[in-house]
Amino acid sequence: MQPHTVHPHQGPALLSREMAGYRLSLLPAAAYDVGFVADADTIGFAFDVQTGSHAVGSDRQEDFVRLPNTLALTPGGCDIRSRSDGGGEYLLLSGGGICLAGDCYRTNIPSKSAFRAASRLRMWLLSDALPASLESEACIARLSEPVQKPQRPDKAARWMTGIRFRKVADRIEADLGSSLTVAGLAAEIGVSASFLSRAFSAYCGQSPYDYIVSRRLQRARALIASTGTPLSEIALSSGFSSQSHMTESFRTRLGISPSKIARPDNR
Repeated sequence: MQPHTVHPHQGPALLSREMAGYRLSLLPAAAYDVGFVADADTIGFAFDVQTGSHAVGSDRQEDFVRLPNTLALTPGGCDIRSRSDGGGEYLLLSGGGICLAGDCYRTNIPSKSAFRAASRLRMWLLSDALPASLESEACIARLSEPVQKPQRPDKAARWMTGIRFRKVADRIEADLGSSLTVAGLAAEIGVSASFLSRAFSAYCGQSPYDYIVSRRLQRARALIASTGTPLSEIALSSGFSSQSHMTESFRTRLGISPSKIARPDNR
């Protein structure tokens, strides 16, 4: 068996793809007996109960029980030998943006926000439907933020001045109809995506992701109310990946569908 570099697995093939600069892998429920050294900090999410035995950083095997809907943290360099007769469906997240708090292997970490984020990521992997970059980036952040190394929010808050905020906001407005990502905005400024998110949120009380979606909804509402342009074209020009994506955002965030907005030819 040739082990996977993050989490080796026997049985049905795992699903894996790059998304928003991270590596996402979905391991199906299947028996396994593997040994590996994690090559990077990795976050795991267990969809199912899983039992077996493992040895972490030693030769001593111990029984384990993984609870469903919990997180596990595997720091880079951690040596693990693990086996399970039944396995369990399991989502793995790794990438340069993952920086775990502490250097110990930990499991069964509860997180109220993780289940929904992990479920959406699983849906995208199973359907092979790549979401908009901004949406997948935000979903990954919701899954990883609860267990990442704490940063210094005061530094980020002090960094975001009115001039810097205006620069970011102007760039968002100029590129609203394109494939904006927080990582892309941060790279242009010369900071990390997590730093920009903290600084932006501290300054205006809204994350860059929520701000961008709000601005896209505002543009779409204005175009719907003032033009006869088809909704499918308005969706794309406002930065949504499709008309259905725009409709979902309208219903989720505004409580209405685009068709409820009065148009010039309907007045």
